[in-house]
Amino acid sequence: MYITSTDRGMTLLEVLVALALSALVLAGLYSSMNTVFATDRALDDRLRGVMSYVRLSNLFQSDLRTMIGLPSMQNTIFGTEISFKSTHSLYANSSFPVMVTYFVDKVDGEKYLYREESEEKRGVSLRIRLLEKVGELKFLSPSEEGWKEQFVGKDVVRMEYVYGGKKWIITGGRLL
Repeated sequence: MYITSTDRGMTLLEVLVALALSALVLAGLYSSMNTVFATDRALDDRLRGVMSYVRLSNLFQSDLRTMIGLPSMQNTIFGTEISFKSTHSLYANSSFPVMVTYFVDKVDGEKYLYREESEEKRGVSLRIRLLEKVGELKFLSPSEEGWKEQFVGKDVVRMEYVYGGKKWIITGGRLL
């Protein structure tokens, strides 16, 4: 007596079709995961830029709100520099009159945005690196024709800078 089986294995063609379908599904999955990771990196970069903007905006506006007198602006090789007297001292962590300067300096081939405060009588000097890899920096003041790079005797100032390939704008002053 012979036993015959009706169970047959998969043919070579069926195996190849299954492999091709699996390869298509894996390629789609790989592409989707690549997109998710790229989006995550882009969002992290953007969030880092926004958080830097918020911190810098709060600091700059606090300095301008407590400004004594009018600011002075001058052009340097790395952009505009602004100086003014303020009672917002980070060194003293209190209302202490200091000269505050915002400027860009180049260190090891990279441009950095700095805030420096000083007070000669007490020998106070504090330099803080605010942002790295900063592009163009400008300080503008309002005029009848719009915002100008020259100082026109107003106590409202606009800071424009490039960071992370994007232009950022902060406006502040005693009147805001």
